[in-house]
Amino acid sequence: MSILHVENLCVSFHMPNSMVTAVDNVSFDIAQGETLAIVGESGSGKSQTMLAVLGILAKNGKATGSVRFGDRELLTMSEHELNAVRGSEISMIFQDPMTSLNPYIRIGDQMAEVLTVHKGQSKSAALKECEQMLDAVRLPNARRVLRRYPHELSGGMRQRVMIAIALLCRPKILIADEPTTALDVTVQAQMLDLFKGLTNDFGTALVMITHDLGVVAGLADRMMVMYAGRMVEVGDVDDLFYRPQHPYTFGLLHSTPHVESAGRRLAPIDGLPPSLEHLPQGCAFNPRCEFALPECRVQRPELRVREGGQSCACFYEGALIRKEAQPA
Repeated sequence: MSILHVENLCVSFHMPNSMVTAVDNVSFDIAQGETLAIVGESGSGKSQTMLAVLGILAKNGKATGSVRFGDRELLTMSEHELNAVRGSEISMIFQDPMTSLNPYIRIGDQMAEVLTVHKGQSKSAALKECEQMLDAVRLPNARRVLRRYPHELSGGMRQRVMIAIALLCRPKILIADEPTTALDVTVQAQMLDLFKGLTNDFGTALVMITHDLGVVAGLADRMMVMYAGRMVEVGDVDDLFYRPQHPYTFGLLHSTPHVESAGRRLAPIDGLPPSLEHLPQGCAFNPRCEFALPECRVQRPELRVREGGQSCACFYEGALIRKEAQPA
């Protein structure tokens, strides 16, 4: 049973001379304990989708559609009602922990504020629980960390602090925006193990926003691929990795370094993502697609279920074959 149901979500921004649609008709569900990965190039709408879910868009942004959290509609909630949900029931880990943490306040004070505001705990009780949560995310010397300032911690330590803050109220959904960016591979592996433990031990649903397909392969149950604000393919991770249906998914997989493709040239996707203010006619991917058909240049394909189970928005239904590289 899904705990979050997003239907026909659109996010638009008022620009000086136009209205730009950053997220166009996105729909998905996520169940308790499930991990959903949202992947795509920069500017594809990944982060804006989840910022809209939490109601923290920029002032010139507007979200329409439906975002149901249990039996509650988030898009129609007041700011006061959303504040009661954010942090306590749905938490988000932002991409850069250094800018997410206040550099002038000790870690313990920043963490304790979550529990004093959302749970009404005393400062001493909150600090004790904060120490326990830092232990839970495998951060050594938790009591000492509580007394430190953000700049005194490494990138991996700050990231664990952010995860601990997000988990203090035992949220039902955790959103992680590029959580392994700028971390070395050893710390990345530790973070992935930590996330796996969270979904298993706490039953937390995890939404992972990432461009790193290695992270997706090691962590996610399902994957949603976005391009130019739209969903182009959705399905189980194994299906999309081994039987991609959309040329964009295929291109992402074949432009990713892989140990089995050592010595072979990578096959990058030609061109650049389009400007959201000037999308091409038809399928937004058609100028970069080597499998584009005549109808791709005039019609926009709708997302539909294909044989094998995944949903795909593409007119091309042939085999996707490329000899130069192997999928990640």
